[in-house]
Amino acid sequence: MVEVPMTGTVRRSLLARLFVETRSVMPAAGSTGLSLVLVIATMCFLASLTLGAVLAVNHATQSWTRQLSGALTVEILAVEGQDPEMQRDAALTALSKTPGILTAKTLSRDDVAALIQPWLGVDVAREDLPFPQLIDVRLDTSAPPPDLDALAAALEKSAPGVRLDSHRQWLDDINGAANAAQGLSYAILAIITLTTIAIVTFATRAGLLANHEIVELLHLIGARDNFIASEIQRHFLLLGLRGGVLGLALSLLAFGGMSIVMNSSSLLVSMPTIQPWTLTSLLLVPVMAALVSVITARMTVMRGLGRMM
Repeated sequence: MVEVPMTGTVRRSLLARLFVETRSVMPAAGSTGLSLVLVIATMCFLASLTLGAVLAVNHATQSWTRQLSGALTVEILAVEGQDPEMQRDAALTALSKTPGILTAKTLSRDDVAALIQPWLGVDVAREDLPFPQLIDVRLDTSAPPPDLDALAAALEKSAPGVRLDSHRQWLDDINGAANAAQGLSYAILAIITLTTIAIVTFATRAGLLANHEIVELLHLIGARDNFIASEIQRHFLLLGLRGGVLGLALSLLAFGGMSIVMNSSSLLVSMPTIQPWTLTSLLLVPVMAALVSVITARMTVMRGLGRMM
């Protein structure tokens, strides 16, 4: 059997059949064909990246907030004339008398060095630096939270140089940054949606003008506007779905690549990554792309057909 090599025309034909609905009033080529599929795929790629990023940031923010809100840190500074051991024991005694505290553990020098190692490096962290003593306090989440202001006053009264860090500043900064990122992401999604609507509107109008004779012929043989609009909106439904699936697939590849890069690099904090449950949310992107394409195309077609009459 002799194998016939595929020509460029055959390849383009197969590609058009894969991504474009060819049995439609609209032509498979031109502004409503493969070029529009690629444009919608690009919009869906950007939308998937934006949606996946905001979901990953929200998940990481909730995790960080949960960790910080359930823990406190007591810092014991070196004060002249004070014994560090007595300061620590006085702080532990004050903590043990406070309801709502689950555990209070004094961190060793190696533990404190490990905390500052990402910022100062391994060699610096191992030197004989005057590290403060730290007490890691875990709160009982099933009990009412302690009065932090009263606890801070009790610690300061127990011994000079004892300070309470409730992580409030960290929580405020994390929540503020997450809210700003969420608002920006939703604004980007709105811009992508409006851009997609404008592109589909332009493509539909261009398709109607290019196929003006075909539309008039359908009218002459008795076709109603609803039938023509249904044929065209079916074309854009399949077009939107195919472009959305292609954009989603590219975004998943991008998320996979970024995950590999972040896991192989040493960062100060763990970067937000996409979670498996997020994939179900990303599946809405092709569906929304198809709905936006269908609704926009139908409204544009009905207006355009009204002007042709």
